[in-house]
Amino acid sequence: MTHYLNYIKQKDFFLNRRSNKTIAYYFILIWIIIAFLLESTDLWISINLYNANSGWGNFFEKYGEIPGLIIILTGIQIYVVTLKASSNIKTILITGFLLTTGTLITIYILWILTYAFSNDWVLFSSYRNYFFLAAVLFNLFLSWLFRKKYKFSKKAILFSRVSFKMFFYGYILFIQPLKIFWGRIRFRDLSGNFSNFSPWYLPQGFTGNDSFPSGHAAMGFMLLAIFVFFTDQPFYRRVLLKGLIITFGVFVCLSRVVIGAHFASDVLFGAFPMIIAYLFLINRANKTLKVETD
Repeated sequence: MTHYLNYIKQKDFFLNRRSNKTIAYYFILIWIIIAFLLESTDLWISINLYNANSGWGNFFEKYGEIPGLIIILTGIQIYVVTLKASSNIKTILITGFLLTTGTLITIYILWILTYAFSNDWVLFSSYRNYFFLAAVLFNLFLSWLFRKKYKFSKKAILFSRVSFKMFFYGYILFIQPLKIFWGRIRFRDLSGNFSNFSPWYLPQGFTGNDSFPSGHAAMGFMLLAIFVFFTDQPFYRRVLLKGLIITFGVFVCLSRVVIGAHFASDVLFGAFPMIIAYLFLINRANKTLKVETD
């Protein structure tokens, strides 16, 4: 009986793995089709949706990245306290890298919140040393708290691997370098006759502009990593929770177009890499975790 149950679990695992890969390939196809369509409609969409005074659009501009950043920070801390490396040196190096990344994310969150409440970049600059110290102490305390007070399940460990790798591969290695290199101007910064508009497929080089792709859109879909915790929930609850997360991501993306911070193609290339990264990484991380815990 035990052998049969193990066989069913393994079969379900490989079916889910194949299913996720198939979905990822469909998403890539959809991505290509939408990108092609936006070649001729990108500017038209922004012109018709633009509303610099949109209340909900400005709300998401200020706070839309924070849930995704909290997901990453939580994943990093769980990663740190559940890390099993092959040597002490490797453990120290990986832990140091993770805690440094967590500290930088915490500083970024503080930077966002400082501007959101004060509408003044100078305030953060004036107290940056205190913010840095607070971020370091907060991450050290969080690591101690997680290590001493919590015992994490396999789902939590899987979540930590998936969330961090989505951030690392999707956001750090893909989106941020493109923003710098592509140099696309934001819609709200275009000239009155839109003469300096550039289509998404033409990189402009190092211009100081960073519209393409959208970092907010990427952070909006970082919440996909929470799907890991929904696998054993009743069907209606899974649909409801996943629907709320996807709706949040869509609203973050739409808000960026409405307030003129990005074009539709910018949010497409910000959101879709994170979705595809999740679909591929969930399989790989699940397989790796299975080997580690056997």
